[in-house]
Amino acid sequence: MAKRVSAQRVKIHRQYTYDSAADVLGVTVQTVRAWRQEGLEVMQSTKPHLILGHDLKRFIQNRKRKSSGKLEPDTFYCMTCDGQKRAYGAMADYEPYNSVRGRLVALCETCQKPCGKFANPKTCDDLATILTIATRHRT
Repeated sequence: MAKRVSAQRVKIHRQYTYDSAADVLGVTVQTVRAWRQEGLEVMQSTKPHLILGHDLKRFIQNRKRKSSGKLEPDTFYCMTCDGQKRAYGAMADYEPYNSVRGRLVALCETCQKPCGKFANPKTCDDLATILTIATRHRT
């Protein structure tokens, strides 16, 4: 399971090596090196390479912001694509769990695999102008 990294542990006025950044954040050195490939800015003009504290903090905050967040009303979360996607063909199925909660299921517009989100009947009524929603009852 992925570990949550807290940006609060990073001091913005410090410089970190890969080892010291890994120690502060509680991750492995290989993880910090992999972040470089994902866009973490590293000062390559010095040996050992240094990471400025404000760059490290900004990178971690951006990763956190990217991975979390509410879904837009007309989007679903696709596990295959790992992100917010719209419904293929603007169609979805509503599976009620009880009178106040259920699940909207649609096909991903990119990979055509099932994706979904939790919803209530009022949400379905609001989305009816955008999506064609069919109600399926669980058997």
